[in-house]
Amino acid sequence: MGERGKGNRLEIYFDRPATAWEETLPVGNGSLGGMSWGGIQEEVIGLNEESLWSGYERDRNNPQAFDSLEKVRQLIFEGRNFEAEPIIWETMLGEYGESYLPLGSLHLKYHGLKEETVRAYERRLDLEEAIVTEKFQADGVSYGRELFASYPGKAFISSLTSDKPVMDLEIYLESPLRCAFLPIPDGLSFTGRCPEHLDPSYARTGEEAIIWGYRGRNFSGSLAVAECDGQVLVEKGRIRVQNASRLVITLAAVRPMSLQGAYTDWKAAHIQDYQSIFKKVELYLGPQKEVPTDERLRALREGGEDNGLFALYFQYGRYLMISSSRKGSLPANLQGIWSWDFQAPWSCNWTTNINLEMNYWPALGCGLEECLEPYFTFVEKLARHGKETARVNYHCRGSVQHHNADGWYCTNPMGVVYGQEGGSKASVSWSMWPMGLAWLAQEFYSYYEYVQDLDFLEKEAYPLFREAALFLVDWLVPYKGRYVTCPSTSPENTFYDEQGRVCSVTLASAMDMELTRDVFTHYLDCCRILKLQDPFMEEVKERLDKLADVQIGSFGQILEWFREYREVEPGHRHVSHLYGLFPSELWAGKPDLERAARISLEHRLSHGGGYTGWSCAWIINLMAVLGDGEGAWDYLHTLLTRSTYPNLWDAHEPFQIDGNFGGIAGMANLLVQDRGGVLKFLPALPKQFREGFVKGLRIKGRKAVDIRWSDGVMEECRIWDLDGA
Repeated sequence: MGERGKGNRLEIYFDRPATAWEETLPVGNGSLGGMSWGGIQEEVIGLNEESLWSGYERDRNNPQAFDSLEKVRQLIFEGRNFEAEPIIWETMLGEYGESYLPLGSLHLKYHGLKEETVRAYERRLDLEEAIVTEKFQADGVSYGRELFASYPGKAFISSLTSDKPVMDLEIYLESPLRCAFLPIPDGLSFTGRCPEHLDPSYARTGEEAIIWGYRGRNFSGSLAVAECDGQVLVEKGRIRVQNASRLVITLAAVRPMSLQGAYTDWKAAHIQDYQSIFKKVELYLGPQKEVPTDERLRALREGGEDNGLFALYFQYGRYLMISSSRKGSLPANLQGIWSWDFQAPWSCNWTTNINLEMNYWPALGCGLEECLEPYFTFVEKLARHGKETARVNYHCRGSVQHHNADGWYCTNPMGVVYGQEGGSKASVSWSMWPMGLAWLAQEFYSYYEYVQDLDFLEKEAYPLFREAALFLVDWLVPYKGRYVTCPSTSPENTFYDEQGRVCSVTLASAMDMELTRDVFTHYLDCCRILKLQDPFMEEVKERLDKLADVQIGSFGQILEWFREYREVEPGHRHVSHLYGLFPSELWAGKPDLERAARISLEHRLSHGGGYTGWSCAWIINLMAVLGDGEGAWDYLHTLLTRSTYPNLWDAHEPFQIDGNFGGIAGMANLLVQDRGGVLKFLPALPKQFREGFVKGLRIKGRKAVDIRWSDGVMEECRIWDLDGA
């Protein structure tokens, strides 16, 4: 299969500095995140470090929840859902989670540089090397900058050059956190503390939302000039460089740097490390254009054709995952690792009723399996914390996770403002959802299917599925001869009861039943593959045999709730009831359920569904699994033209990275699907992608696929073993 050829670099390109955060160019090494504005007289790089969270370790579980559980269940069984809901938010919830915080910003302030004389400006993010470059000319001098986040070196590294020794600049840090700076040779060290508590912006804002206290997390770091051919002076918390034509700056936070050698060595090690993951998959849909990326997006919105932009978007999503999720880091959160607001939207945490799961949809198929380690580690820690929530809140065995998690691994249902008494006014539609761990666990079994690692299955997947199954066995209750979940919600959606009142709580929502079936099935699969004789298997089999089924409604649709309620928002952004179609494989090869899923999807979309970035991405995947290439194209096109910022970040709005990750998973599903024991090539190729090739997409069984097509017809296909056998 042919190569891309010259002049087809994968670059996000601008011919001007950024004017908003959504135009910055992001870099990251899994733990450190940077956002480069590309300023001329003053370059600013927004900084993040993944461990900087408000709060401290504390118990947020609620023993009063169990006292109310049976009353709530009885009301729901009697059809008095509306009466059950206030009991939940008054007595069964715990405190809101904490917030992800920005480290601050790095400033490179040039003296004597006249912006009005600048010409030939360009800034680029090279996706093949993970390096941001900026070039311009001013007053007859050529300037250049490079920036990257080194995973081997555990640091940001920036090189500044000019073709004459005229650079005169100040280098300093600003932070919204409480920081102190001390001089070190050719630089500064800094120490700081995060606030003891910060409310989510939707709970409380202003001064009352923050408590600095003394129990906040401490951190430290350093900023230094590593190489310079000019003079370096450190004073008053700033670094001054004069008469230089070349300097190299390093910045580390929390983790100590591990740099050896010189800048050229650091750069080479960075590129080698990054490309060991990035180069595993290649996608060609058409040539790249030497046009600023924001202009390419604008042209696409205005009806232009640019297949190369979709390939760039695909590889940018892979770049974002490599940059925000590496071994030893936390998993990618709602914004990956790039967040600039002190009180970020939704606390920039991990929402586990779709968003965290979607972040990792492309990991296995798109050759990013190394990026899954942070996810697995995080979920295992959640499971350990969730055992206490299951015990205290519900008197259940096993482990539970609700709809949200933070840097302290909270697992409780959220809704109570820190320091306040008297219950909560949180919406039960999102707070009372104890199915988070059940969904998060699914990636563990998928990893085994793709990677075939029996040691992982035994030591990580099986124990997690057992904890999730233990909880669900105890959480299920008998109802009319079947086992159901109660109370039950369909994440963030609501319905009208018989009196026309808005409700969200019922029993046996479709998603609950689908997730439960998946957990039980994969737990038993683990036992079978590992040849285990766990006595608990009999309890699981008994519940599985009598588990309530998903139901079909009056016009052939999947019922989202236990009964056919009238929907408050028929075009709701969540399509939770279609989990069984995707990402699950529960309905693969079951035409009746696939047909009902299609009807449900068409119903949702006819009422305006798919209107946020991540929801649009979910639609792409559902359409792809249904074999509807043109439907998938419509929403892929919508994702880029309506829900994508100039730097190709996903717009929820605001920026939310799950749409990027879900979108590229959908693109992979257009080309290859390995589901339900059936392997499909080009199962949903839209006619707009007339020709192209893909190399290295992963399938199950430690194998990869290369495909070339022309005029929509496959010309070449190769399946190869990742072990080289």
